[in-house]
Amino acid sequence: MSKRGAIGLASRPFPAPVVGPHNCDMSEDPEIIGGPTPIPVPREGDLYRWKVQNGRAEQHVYVQIAGSLRAEKFDEPLRSGIESKGKSVLVKLLERGSVPTRIKITSAGITEVGTDRRSRPCSV
Repeated sequence: MSKRGAIGLASRPFPAPVVGPHNCDMSEDPEIIGGPTPIPVPREGDLYRWKVQNGRAEQHVYVQIAGSLRAEKFDEPLRSGIESKGKSVLVKLLERGSVPTRIKITSAGITEVGTDRRSRPCSV
């Protein structure tokens, strides 16, 4: 290519970027988009994974339910937490704007582990 042709190419403007579907509006409130998916693990109890859409990010929330728990033996909120595989607890936490990484349901109560990895009693 001649020097003259190279100068002509270098002086042309770049085309404007095309706006595509990746710029569409997404919900700002976290919402459950999948689950519960049973996860076979060598732990005592059952472990389920829920998918949560949090703005543009998709997060996984793990719910561990102690194996000896039967819903009919407990009062609320443990009863509905066990029956719904943790969904009732997760929905209440999402309504508050909190997306935990793990929820544990045991006979002692419900515990949530946040993104800061600290366990705290869950008041639902």
